[in-house]
Amino acid sequence: MITFLISALVLLLMVLWFVFYLLGRQFALRDPLQKADAIVVLAGTRGKMEFLDGKIRTAVELYHRGWAPYIICSGKFSAKATENPRLIPLEELQEAARKGRIQQSEIEKAAKIWDTNLGARYMREKVLAMGVPSERILIEDESLHTRENAEFVLNILREHNFSRIILVTSPFHQLRTYLTFSKVFRPYSIKIINYHADTGEWHPATWFLSKVNRDLVKGENQRIQRYRARGEL
Repeated sequence: MITFLISALVLLLMVLWFVFYLLGRQFALRDPLQKADAIVVLAGTRGKMEFLDGKIRTAVELYHRGWAPYIICSGKFSAKATENPRLIPLEELQEAARKGRIQQSEIEKAAKIWDTNLGARYMREKVLAMGVPSERILIEDESLHTRENAEFVLNILREHNFSRIILVTSPFHQLRTYLTFSKVFRPYSIKIINYHADTGEWHPATWFLSKVNRDLVKGENQRIQRYRARGEL
């Protein structure tokens, strides 16, 4: 009887793990790689440099493996993760809110944590240091959120007549990023290949063991539902 109960418990745990693994895979998208025109990598730290550096490292590895001849670094800022941030001035954030680029409710928090030292220009320097020639690095350093990432990157793609990208961001953010880019790119028939970054502590097979990671997935799911309801995805 005890052996049966232990076996049943083990089976239940395996089923639960598989369910959570499948959920993690829904967010952490990775498509079969194909040759592309550019690798697009997004800023963002979630307060930890490992997240940002993991994304940069993943993009550079793809470049060195020959999957695309350009890297596009996108994003004006990341959440501060160092002792010497350069925060976006309050007046600039207020102007962005007046133009409808961000919500008024975001300003107070943004003024405390949005660090432009960790935006696309930081990413470019890291990519350079990892052996990518400067002429192979393009930057978009004005976007304030994922939709602007997509819109401003689109301008670069159209300018260079690029039609296929490899999209790199944090595992938990990959699904929403893909849905957002797909919505923006749809009229232009630009192909997106998903390749979530290796960021160290977030993995589809183990994410649910951390409350922080569970909260990240919950927040992403809520955003996806909210943006879909508004017709933005």
